[in-house]
Amino acid sequence: MNTPRLATPKINPLIETIFQKLADQLENERRLRKQLGHLELEREGLESALQMAREHPDSTREVWSWLSSEFKKMNEQLAAMDAPLLRCVSYETFVAFLRAEITNTQA
Repeated sequence: MNTPRLATPKINPLIETIFQKLADQLENERRLRKQLGHLELEREGLESALQMAREHPDSTREVWSWLSSEFKKMNEQLAAMDAPLLRCVSYETFVAFLRAEITNTQA
């Protein structure tokens, strides 16, 4: 039995233009974030928080709250300069990173 051939959907040129502009804006933001050192700052903040959570496992929520609070303070300053904001992982992602580390060290 032959499978039917599907036609390539036609995209409205206006929608395609909007998607392209959005992609360009996201790429420009990524480039700017890299130039400003946001990626390194986010990584270093996360690594510091993970280290504190490893040392104080009963304080995981407090450590993540501290991290997100610090990022919020920095983002207020960045927003005032109309600069891209820092990104902070969710608490669930933070805990998942800790669990993954535990699993990897036990393996």
